[in-house]
Amino acid sequence: MSSVVGVPPVVVCSDSEHRQQVQVAAAVDVESPPPVLQLRRRSANYQPTTWDYDSIISSLSRRPLPLGASEETEEEEAAADDDDANLLQVANGNTDSMYNISSETELVQVQASLKDSVRRLLLVLQEEEDDDRSRLMLIRTIHQLQSLGIAYHFHQEIRGILLSLHQQQQQQHRQHHLDLHSAALLFRMLRGLGIPASTDMLMSALREEDDKVITDSDGVLALYQASYLAFPGPGETVLDQARALAIGKRAAGRRDDDDDSDCTRLPLPLPLPLHWTAPRLQAMWSLKGKGDDHNHNKKVAVVDPAILQLAQVDFNLVQALHRRELAEVTRWWKESGLGVGDYSFARDRVVECFFCAACIAPEPRLAECREVLAKIGALLVHLDDIYDVYGTLDELQAFTDAIAAASWENCRCNHLPEYMKAMYSAIWTTSVAAADRVLEKHGYDMLPLYKKAWHELCKAFLVEAQWQQQGHMPSFAEYVSNGWVTSTGPLLLLHALPAAGIIPITQTQTQANNGAGAGGIVDYPRLVELSSTIFRLCNDCASHEAESERGDAPSSIACCMAEPWCAGEEQARDAVQGVIAETWKALNWEVVVVVPAAASGSVGNDNDPCCSSSETAESMTTTMANLCLNLARIIHCIYQDGDGISSPTHRMKQMVKDLLFNPIVHLVL
Repeated sequence: MSSVVGVPPVVVCSDSEHRQQVQVAAAVDVESPPPVLQLRRRSANYQPTTWDYDSIISSLSRRPLPLGASEETEEEEAAADDDDANLLQVANGNTDSMYNISSETELVQVQASLKDSVRRLLLVLQEEEDDDRSRLMLIRTIHQLQSLGIAYHFHQEIRGILLSLHQQQQQQHRQHHLDLHSAALLFRMLRGLGIPASTDMLMSALREEDDKVITDSDGVLALYQASYLAFPGPGETVLDQARALAIGKRAAGRRDDDDDSDCTRLPLPLPLPLHWTAPRLQAMWSLKGKGDDHNHNKKVAVVDPAILQLAQVDFNLVQALHRRELAEVTRWWKESGLGVGDYSFARDRVVECFFCAACIAPEPRLAECREVLAKIGALLVHLDDIYDVYGTLDELQAFTDAIAAASWENCRCNHLPEYMKAMYSAIWTTSVAAADRVLEKHGYDMLPLYKKAWHELCKAFLVEAQWQQQGHMPSFAEYVSNGWVTSTGPLLLLHALPAAGIIPITQTQTQANNGAGAGGIVDYPRLVELSSTIFRLCNDCASHEAESERGDAPSSIACCMAEPWCAGEEQARDAVQGVIAETWKALNWEVVVVVPAAASGSVGNDNDPCCSSSETAESMTTTMANLCLNLARIIHCIYQDGDGISSPTHRMKQMVKDLLFNPIVHLVL
C-alpha cells in the first residue's frame, strides 16, 4: 500500500457477509473536513531505521550476507565477499577432503542424513540407559540438542526419554545416582518440557556432592541455571538457596588466590540465565561463540560430531527461510507507507520486529506465526508512538472510538487525521487477512476477538495518555493492571497462537465466535498475562529514564518511586526486578503444571476437536507454552542493555545481523 492522501482503497472482510470485498473509500464522507490550526506536537526524536529495505527485498536474488548496516567497513565487506565464495564449501571430516554443496536442496538432503544419525544415537543410548555411563551421556546429549537449537527435530524421542528417566528417579528401587551436573541438567530439562520434577532430585545430588561442588564448575553452573525453573511458594525456596550457593561458591573461588578450580572463571550471576534467553539466540551464540556465557559455549567442542554438523546445517537452512520471509514482510511494510514522510514521527522497526518474531517462533513450520507477529508488531510500535507522543487526547479518543466500531469497513473515519486513517486501514486489513487465514485453515472466525483486543489495547493506551496529560501518578498495582495490556503482548499472542494452530486459546468455538468471555472482554489465559507483565516491566526498566526526560506517562519505576516505602530509583528498580523474578516463577507454574493439566482434561472432548488425542494436546500445549515463554525471553534480550527498539544499540544491530544475515560459512561435515 502506498502512502495515502485521503483514504486508500483496501480489501477487507464483512462480518455479516463473510469476507465480501469492499472499498474504504465508499464508507467515508465525500466532503473533506474543515481546516484546523497547526498543532504543536510532542516528539521523541527517534532514530530512523538503519536498514536498507531495498537491499533486504532484493536479497532474495543475491548473497545472503549482512545488509544495510552503516557500521560495516569496506574491509568487512571484502571479507564478506570472500566468505560468500566459500559459503557452501564444507569439509568432510578434515580440510584435506573438500566438496561443494551447490544448492539448498542438497543441503536439505545432508540435513536429513544427519537427523537419521542423531536419531540412531539417541536410540542406542536409550537402549543402554540402565548403564550409568550411557545414562549420563544420554542426559548430556539431550542438553546439547537443546543448546544448539535442534531438539525440535526429536521432540517425541526426547520427551519419551525424559519421561522414562523421571519415572526411574521417582521409583526408589530404580533410582540411579546422578552427579550434581547431570541432576541439575535433568531437572531443568524436565521442567522445561512441562514435566513437574521435584526439587528432591537436585537436593539429593547436592547433599551427596557437598564440599566437592566447589571444584565442579559444570555442576555449579548447571545448579545456577536450574534454579530459574522455580515455582512460587515456600516449597521452592530451596532453589533460591541453591542459586545463592552457586553464586557464593564462585565468589569464594575468586577470593582464594591459590584456588585453581574452574569456579574462579564462572560468570555468575550471568547477564541472563538460559531459561530467560531465547533458544534461537542461545543456539546462535553457541555455534558462533559470541555469547555471554563462554563456559557454556565451550561445550560445543565436545558434542557428538553429527550433532554439531546437524546444528550448523540446520541453522543456515532456517536462517535462509527466515531471510526470505523478512524480505516479504519488508516489502509489505514499504508498500504500507507508514515508515516514511508524514509518519516519520514514529519508530520504523519492521526488521527488529521480524527479529523478535524469529526468536519467538523459530521453527520452520511456524512461518505464518512469524509473519503475523512481525506485521502486527511493526504496527503496534507505530500505534504506541501515536498514543505516547504524537496524538492529541481528542484525536486519541476519536481513534479509540473508531476501533470500537461494530463493523470496521463501514466505520465513518473521515473525521480522523490523515496519519490516523493510514494506521486504521493498516490495522484492520492486517487483522482481517490474519482472520481469513485462520478461518480457511481451522474453521474459526477470530475477527470478533481481534476487534475486541484492538479496542482493549487502544483503551489502555488512552488511559496512559490521560495519565500523562493530567499528571496522574497511579499506584503500582493500578499501573500493572493496565500495563500488561499496553505491553502489546496480549494482542501479539492473540494473533500468533491461532496462526500456530492453537485454536481457540481458552474459549469454546461458540465463545470465540462471540468474541469474548464473561464481561465482554477477551479472556486471555493466565500465562499470556504473565508473559505480558514481564514484557511491560522489562520495557520500563530500559525506557524509564528517556521517557521521564520527555515527560511521558509514568512507568512502573516511577510508580514505585512514588510509593511511601521507596527511598529512590535504585530501590524502585530492585523492587521491579523482584516482581519480574516472581512473575517468572508464576509463569513456570502455569507452563509446567496448569496448562498441561488443562490440556490432558480436554483429551477426548468431542466439543474440542483441537484436543482429540493426547499427542495433539501435548503438541499444542508445548507450542502455546513456547510462544509465551519466548515472548518474555526475547523481551529480556532486547531490553537488556537499553531500549533495543527505540534506540537500537550496536549489540542489538549485531544480533540482528548474526541471526538473520550472517550464515555459518564453513560447515564441517
